[in-house]
Order: sequence, then structure tokens, then C-alpha cells
Amino acid sequence: MTTDMTLRTLVLLTAGLLASLPSPSPAQSAEPELESALVASYGRWRDAMVRQDARAWAGAITQYRQVVTRNQLVSEKQAFPDEVFANGDPPKLDGLRLLESEAVGKTAHLVYFGKVDLGQDRNLLKDTVLKLKFGFENGGWKYDSNRFTSFDTAPEVLKALQSGKKADFLDTPEFTPPGTLPAVPPLCRVPEFKGGYKLQSFGYETQVLMNGFDYTPVEDALDQQVIIGGLVTGQNEITLRMTPVPTPENGKSAVQIRLYKLDVTQPDKPGIEVLRWEAPDGKAPKQITLPFTVK
Repeated sequence: MTTDMTLRTLVLLTAGLLASLPSPSPAQSAEPELESALVASYGRWRDAMVRQDARAWAGAITQYRQVVTRNQLVSEKQAFPDEVFANGDPPKLDGLRLLESEAVGKTAHLVYFGKVDLGQDRNLLKDTVLKLKFGFENGGWKYDSNRFTSFDTAPEVLKALQSGKKADFLDTPEFTPPGTLPAVPPLCRVPEFKGGYKLQSFGYETQVLMNGFDYTPVEDALDQQVIIGGLVTGQNEITLRMTPVPTPENGKSAVQIRLYKLDVTQPDKPGIEVLRWEAPDGKAPKQITLPFTVK
């Protein structure tokens, strides 16, 4: 398998697999049928991960997650698709108690409780909640991603789950499928350098835009991100959009961003700063585009 196989190639390779996927209607699936379809979907994805089969992996996961995973890896200057399989085998569902299977629109999830085995010492396993997320594409359910929730800080909830009682938190928005799939982002360029930024935004909601990608706005907080599409030799640019918000009590408005070129061969080495910009006197414009050069 070559390390520079593109996502476009992987998606095309899965064309023959799509016809074999189950095709229930997400709006009409009865709960046992839904559970069975989702478990089978997770099983296909997990099997592809265990066998380190890039073609099967691409056929078992949502298009959104394929592109996000590819973009993140190439932006970090890691080999794609090889690094998809670098973190060991995904957990089995054996021995976990199903709390809920639910579908809303073209999204669904399975929620389990128990000791999730991620390859660590079994004596150290703790009870936790595992949520598996899915999307309905090309006539069948595809695995998307997972999320773990620990209740170490909520012992009463943990105790209730351990005793088999109903999990009331399943009715919260956090544990309700959103109903619609996110838009599939474009493929980012393969950068020459890994890049990152550190942003502080107080008294403003600040959004970063770079390489055709926008990031979640930051308000009265510090944030740092790997730059999708990274940096290239020569001219680069970044855009900031800033909207005033009430200034924190006893605080001052401030917006500052720093961009760094990062050495992937020495991850502990500090990055080389390639741009620093700060709103003068804490008064930021609505939008500013900042060109900079990378050597």
C-alpha cells in the first residue's frame, strides 16, 4: 500500500462495496432492526481497522469522516492512509450493556455502558459510556466516530448505571442524534510544513480562516489548532473575522494570534514563529487578512 494514496482513490475503490451494504430506511427502522444494522456497520469498520484494509475502511466510514481524517493526517505530515491504523484495534462490543439505539433523520447512535477494552491492563478498566455515531449514506448505515464519557465526577450517575437503572442523561441534546450529516469538506492541499496557531480572543468572537477552511469561532478564550493544509514555502495568508462581545468583568479586550512552523521530526522542539499579530489597543477591525512568508 502506498502512503500517498489519495482519499479520492479510496472512495472510488469502494464503489463495488456500496451495493452490498444494507439499505433500511432510517425513518422506518424498528429499534431491533436499527440496532442490528448499526452493530453490523460498526463490525465492518472494526474489521477493516483490524485487517488494516484501506479500501474496506473507506467503504465502512462516512464520507465526512474520511475527508476529515485524511485532511488532519496530511496536515500533520503523517502518512495517509497508513496512520489511520496506527492506534491499535478498536474496542469490541462484547460484554458491554446497550443503553440505547436511536436514529433521527440520517444520523443514529448506539450507546453502551461497561468496561471498554482499549488494550490496557484489564485490572485498570473502568466503567464508562461509549457512544458510537453513524450516518446514512448510499442506502446504508456507515460508521462515523465514537465518544467516551466518564462519570468519575458524577458518582451517583455511575452508581445508577451500575445498578441497571434508566440513564436519564440519554434524553439530553448531547445524547440525541442531530438528524443531519455535516457537509463534507474539500480535500486540503498536502503542505510542505506542519503549521499551527495560538489565538487569544477576549471581548471579541474571533474566527480564523485559512487555506479555504474556517475554524470554530473563539470567544473570551484561548485556542490552539493545527492548520489544515499547513504551510508552504513563500507566500501564505490568514484571515481573522472579529465581532465585539461584552468584555469580561474587570477584563480588557484583546485579540492576538501567533502562527508557527512545526518540526514533525522533533515534536518536543518549539515551533518557529512565522507571524504575530495583535489588535492595536485591543480594538480589532471587523476583518483582516494577514499575508506572511515562510522560508
